[in-house]
Amino acid sequence: MNYIELELSLSSVDIYSDILQSDLCDIGFESFLDKKDGFFAYCQKEIFNQEDLDFLLNAFRENNPSVNVSYDIKEIEQQDWNMEWEKSYEAVLVDDFCYIRASFHPPIKNVEYNIEISPKMSFGTAHHPTTYQIIQLLRNEPLEGKDVMDMGTGTGVLAILCKLKGAMSVDAWDNDEWAYENAKENVMKNNVEVDVKLGDASGLSKSYDLFIANINRNILLQDMATYSKHLRIGGTLLLSGFYDNDVEILEKCANENNLHLVTHISKENWTALRFIKKQ
Repeated sequence: MNYIELELSLSSVDIYSDILQSDLCDIGFESFLDKKDGFFAYCQKEIFNQEDLDFLLNAFRENNPSVNVSYDIKEIEQQDWNMEWEKSYEAVLVDDFCYIRASFHPPIKNVEYNIEISPKMSFGTAHHPTTYQIIQLLRNEPLEGKDVMDMGTGTGVLAILCKLKGAMSVDAWDNDEWAYENAKENVMKNNVEVDVKLGDASGLSKSYDLFIANINRNILLQDMATYSKHLRIGGTLLLSGFYDNDVEILEKCANENNLHLVTHISKENWTALRFIKKQ
C-alpha cells in the first residue's frame, strides 16, 4: 500500500498545527509527524482526494488570513518507507530509567525498564518532548496497587510503563483507530495487561488514582472537568502536549476543578505538569 506524504509549513505553528491536523483527519489523513515549522501528514493513496485537501486549506486560509500556509506532496511506497524508517529510527533513553526501542534495537542493561514499541506512525515514541517528560514524571510516581488511565495513549508506551511499574490496573484509550490498534499490538509485545479501548473522555465511568493526558491544549481545556471528576481525592493528574505559554490558562482551568499544581517541567519549549486533586 502506498501513502501520500503531505509536508505542510505554517508561519505560526502553535495552536494552528492542532487545528489543521484535526481537519486533515476528517479527509483521510491518519498519522502526523511534527517538524519545526509545521508537520508531515500521511494518507493512504487510494483514499487521498486533492480537491478535499484544496477545499480544506482554502477554508483555513480564509478563516486565518494572518497565517501563511504552504505544502508539498509526494507519494511514498510503503516498503521503501518502512526501510527508511528503520534506518533513521533511533531508540530513546530517558535517563537510566526507561529505554524505548523498536524490535530491531537490542535491549540494554543498567536501565530499569526496556519497552519495545512499533510506532506505526502513532504518537508516543518518546522522541517528542511531551512523551519524554511524562516518562520523567512517572519515574517518581508510586504506582503499586494504583488504578491508572492513559487518555490519548498513542503507541501505549506510557500505559505499558505504568503497568511495568506495578499499577494494579491500567486503561489506555485513544479516539484514533490507527493508534488504538497500534497500542493493542505494543501491549502484547511487552506482555503486560492493559485494557486498550477506542474512545475519549466522554466514555469515562470509573475513577482513577493516576490520570495521564498527553494530548493538546484545546482538548485538555475541554475535558479538564471530566478528568477531575474521574480522579480520586489525592490522585495525580499528569498533563502534557502543549507549550510553555499555555501553562497559565491550563493551571487556571485545573484550579477551577480542584486540581493543585505541584510540578512543572519544560523541554524545548514543551511543558509537562503534575497536579494533585484536593478535597
